[in-house]
Amino acid sequence: MPESPAANWVAPFAHALDRYDQPDGAPALLAAIGAVAPFQLALSVVHRREGGPSYVFDTFSGPRAKRAVQLFIAGTYLLNPFYNAYLAGLPAGVYLMRDLAPDNYLDSGLYHGLEIRRHEDEELGYRTHGWPEGMEELLIAMDLPGGDMAEISLSRIRSEGGFDEASVARLREAHPLITAVFRRLWAHLGRSGNQQQPRAIDHLFSDFGHGLLSPREREVALLILKGHSSESISYHLGISIATVKTHRQKLYAKLNLSTQQELFSAFLRSLNL
Repeated sequence: MPESPAANWVAPFAHALDRYDQPDGAPALLAAIGAVAPFQLALSVVHRREGGPSYVFDTFSGPRAKRAVQLFIAGTYLLNPFYNAYLAGLPAGVYLMRDLAPDNYLDSGLYHGLEIRRHEDEELGYRTHGWPEGMEELLIAMDLPGGDMAEISLSRIRSEGGFDEASVARLREAHPLITAVFRRLWAHLGRSGNQQQPRAIDHLFSDFGHGLLSPREREVALLILKGHSSESISYHLGISIATVKTHRQKLYAKLNLSTQQELFSAFLRSLNL
């Protein structure tokens, strides 16, 4: 009987498990993942429902790319499809980023503002300022104690094929191994004091427009910010498209705005990025 491909992964993951409490713990895990499916870039954070994400590791190089990681952790993660899928109850697993995005990410002109730039050629239609260009993103989601969720984001150059179905299937098969090593690594980082403390920033997302907008108008505004179309907002809130458009007109008027771009810029300014 031919040997299962998974048999070739045992040694790299065993090595990574042995190194979880060493300085090369994260590189060992990434090397094991790379034996399953090659990638060009990786970033890992841990998400929680209260407070911002905790940084774990990344392989980005250069000041612009490093700054992009900082901006993501500082606030642009709030609009990230993975983060919002986690808040909605996303199960652990392996996902392509484009499959998590709401229906209007690629079609709206929303993402033209301070630290996120609209890019027609990008997978989601936008990119945090300084983020590497032309990448396809795959997410490995892992449950952690207390309801937290770890994310390992892998990126490959889209023009070179991105992640094919076979790579995604292999990563899904290896998911239990990846999770086992990551949990040990994360527990060690927490004990050694390297874990970033949660930051109280999520309230800005739910409080945006507070005092000016009605509760329903704030709901509509936040769904617009997340990239939902009027049709999608209608579905999520159980109201007619005409009612959605009325709420949109009223909230724009109350905030003295005219466009989605201006709404997005106002939201980013509220984060003090």
